[in-house]
Amino acid sequence: MDKKRLADGFRGQIMHVLPRPLLADASRHVLAGELYPTDIGWFPRARGHFRERPDGADQHILIYCTSGGGWFEIEGRRGELGPRQTLLIPKGRSHAYGASEKDPWSIHWVHFTGEDAAYLGGMLGPGEFILPVAMGVENRLAALFRECCESFSGGVTHNRILFAAQTLRHLLAVLFFDNPAFTPGVSQGSHRNFDASIEHMKRRLSAKLTLGELACHSGLSIARYSLLFRAQTGHSPIEHFIRLRIQAACRLLDTTDLTCKESHPPLAMMIPIIFSRRFRKVIGQSPREYRRTAKG
Repeated sequence: MDKKRLADGFRGQIMHVLPRPLLADASRHVLAGELYPTDIGWFPRARGHFRERPDGADQHILIYCTSGGGWFEIEGRRGELGPRQTLLIPKGRSHAYGASEKDPWSIHWVHFTGEDAAYLGGMLGPGEFILPVAMGVENRLAALFRECCESFSGGVTHNRILFAAQTLRHLLAVLFFDNPAFTPGVSQGSHRNFDASIEHMKRRLSAKLTLGELACHSGLSIARYSLLFRAQTGHSPIEHFIRLRIQAACRLLDTTDLTCKESHPPLAMMIPIIFSRRFRKVIGQSPREYRRTAKG
C-alpha cells in the first residue's frame, strides 16, 4: 500500500490514473503493447510528497525534477534528486522517495510498462538510478510530459492512450538517446559530452586532424579520449571524422555536378580508390552509384 504524508494533493497538480480495463485493451495493440503509460502527473512545489512501496511497483517509474529537490531510497541505497535530473525506478524494486522539506521538488512523473520498458529500465548500470538531463534538453522533456498529460484532459479513451504511448516513446527516446548528458553503457563518472569535439571536427573538414589535436581540444589524454569517445559514439575519433567527411561528400554529390575532389579537395586527401572503398563501407554504395540513386 502506498503511503502519503500529504492527503490533499498539491496546488496546481495534474494526475491521471488510467482505467485498467482500457489499458488492458491498449496493451494488446501493436502501437502500444511494447511501451505505454499507466499513470502520469505533474506535482508543483510538492511539499510533503512521500511514497513508500516495500514490494516495489508493478511498473517502471520515471520522475523528472524541474526545480527544488528531494530524496530517494531504492533497495537500501539512498540518494538525492535535484533540478535537471531524472530518477528511474525499475519495476519490482523496493523503494521510497519524497520531497525536500526546505525546497520541495516540482516533478513530472510517469509509470510505464511493456517489453520495451523493461529494456529501457535495464540501460542504467548496476546500482545507478539517476539520468542527468543536459541543458537544452530539459525544455523538450517538460513539453513532452505536458503533451502526454494534456492528451487525457478531455477524457481517457483508447485513442488517447495510443497517442500517449507514442508521446512517451518520443520522451524516452530524447532522454536516453538524444541527451548529451547521458550515454548508454557509460557510468556517470566517466561520461563526457563530445558535442564540442564533434563540432570542432565539422569546422575542420578542410584540415588534416590528428588524434593528438582532438584529444588536446577535449582536455584529455589520447588514451582516455579515444576510450570514452568510442564508448559514447561507437567509433574511434578518426573514424568518426572520416564519416563526417563522407557525409559532406554525400551532400556534394546530392546538390552539385562536381566530383568530391573538384568541389572539396580535403575529401579527396586519401588515395581515390581508398576513399571509394571507405565510402562504400559507410554508405553501402560507391560514390557514383550513390549519385545515380533516386532520392527524396
